[in-house]
Amino acid sequence: MMPRLTPSRSVFPALAALLLVSACSGPPTGDFEHPDLLDAEDSARAEALGAPAAGALAQGLMSRLAEAMEQEGVAGAVSFCSDEAIPLTRTISRDHDPSLEIKRTTMRWRNPDNAPDEWEERMLRYLEAMEGIEPGSAPETVTAQGPDGSLRFYRTLRTAPMCLHCHGTDLDPEVRQVMEARYPEDRATGYGEGDFRGLIRVQIPGDAR
Repeated sequence: MMPRLTPSRSVFPALAALLLVSACSGPPTGDFEHPDLLDAEDSARAEALGAPAAGALAQGLMSRLAEAMEQEGVAGAVSFCSDEAIPLTRTISRDHDPSLEIKRTTMRWRNPDNAPDEWEERMLRYLEAMEGIEPGSAPETVTAQGPDGSLRFYRTLRTAPMCLHCHGTDLDPEVRQVMEARYPEDRATGYGEGDFRGLIRVQIPGDAR
């Protein structure tokens, strides 16, 4: 199914850049099912509910990660990501709005709990196709249909400088050893600063519409 484009301020600049690069070739193509992007009315509703929740999670995780790194160095960051990131995500989700489901997801996950479901995978592949045409062209936020009549708000995650200690290309040997021990099937290294890493996904239930 070809997506219906969402007329939001955050999406338009990226789509304009994409169209300039791809000329008349249309939306990204590839061996994947495109996400069902929302119309203007549903998109505005999803953004109104989803943006504050995604912002709360991003701020909470980065603040706690910076604190762990300052107190315990890279080892503290590794421990935080391994032991606390998923529980903290659940806590922030519950405290912000129990009716919303918040998750981080990526195609190159470290923790299997962050692996995408089929709707998230469609969005990830769609945005990765944009990045493949023009790096940096994926929009900061986008909205789409979710399962069972739900709406989904997505916020793009890019690699910050502090993330490169554990997700970059040149890892310290001790860090790499810890990663291999904790995550033998790790997919989440090899990034550069500013690379598209994944998404924060906020799911809004159908009855909230």
